[in-house]
Amino acid sequence: MKQQKFITTTAAILMVCLLISGYYAVAAEYGSADDPLITQSYLDAVVTPKAVAAAEDAAGAQADTLSARISALSDQLDARITQAAAALASDEVFLSRVAAAGGTTASSGSWKTITLSAGQKVYLAAGAELVLRSGSATCIESGGSGLVNLSEVGEVSQGESLSLYHLYTATTQSSGLCAAERTKVLISGDYSIA
Repeated sequence: MKQQKFITTTAAILMVCLLISGYYAVAAEYGSADDPLITQSYLDAVVTPKAVAAAEDAAGAQADTLSARISALSDQLDARITQAAAALASDEVFLSRVAAAGGTTASSGSWKTITLSAGQKVYLAAGAELVLRSGSATCIESGGSGLVNLSEVGEVSQGESLSLYHLYTATTQSSGLCAAERTKVLISGDYSIA
């Protein structure tokens, strides 16, 4: 009985040793350079495209968020500039300082003919209108907006030339024109000249 127990115990121990050594032999083959757990082709075909797509989606979402934030801040800035320009246009102290510095101001009413020298600028109040009668002038923007050409239904941006006998209106406070030479304009509405 003792001999049978010894043989059984020895056989069990040998079996356990065999199983353990077999496990280590099998495990040693996987994950080596000859037999990797994940192949390069699997990484290139499956893992990398998914990682790149996820990164592009995250970058696109961040860019959209930043673009929306920049647009909102730009709109807020335009509104503040328009408010400040409107406040200055109705500020008698400011207008008197402009007049004292050599500029002139006028208020709304009927159409007025104004002659400008080269380099003089006319700043219009929002809603004021003008017609270029002679000479040449370029647009001055305020708050990101220039003048609206009502004759052709289009917007004129900073530095673009105005056309003779076209009707323009200012959509923002202090947009206007800069005379390139001796120029005559008709203006209806509030304006200042500098």
